[in-house]
Amino acid sequence: MLLNNVLVERLSRTFRALGDPTRSKLVLALSLREMCVTELAEALGSSLSATSHQLRILRDLDLVRVRRSGRSQVYVLNEPAFGPCSPRSCMAWRRTLAPDQVAWNQGAVAGPRRVTGPSPARAGRRHDGGGG
Repeated sequence: MLLNNVLVERLSRTFRALGDPTRSKLVLALSLREMCVTELAEALGSSLSATSHQLRILRDLDLVRVRRSGRSQVYVLNEPAFGPCSPRSCMAWRRTLAPDQVAWNQGAVAGPRRVTGPSPARAGRRHDGGGG
């Protein structure tokens, strides 16, 4: 497998593409539902031109596909292209996506949420000075 330079190069390009936060947000958005470029641009707070450019990179890697829906072009996530790293099955994507699903379902795109409560390690500790 390591000697197959074509596969290794494709994997490298895919990870480089997904290393960009804007493209990762596009993938997360499209893992929830199909969208046109206008919807994606509004969701990201980006221009149509910038969004189209980022989608073109994902499309060139076959991570997203375009289909016609009447007079519109709709972008669709190509799940099989991700293999085991698919946003709907990979735990890393799902953990990133989970906090934002409520915001997405309400029509807004939220960035990563900050945890304001105690850390998971401290969650079980008492805060009244008692042991336990």
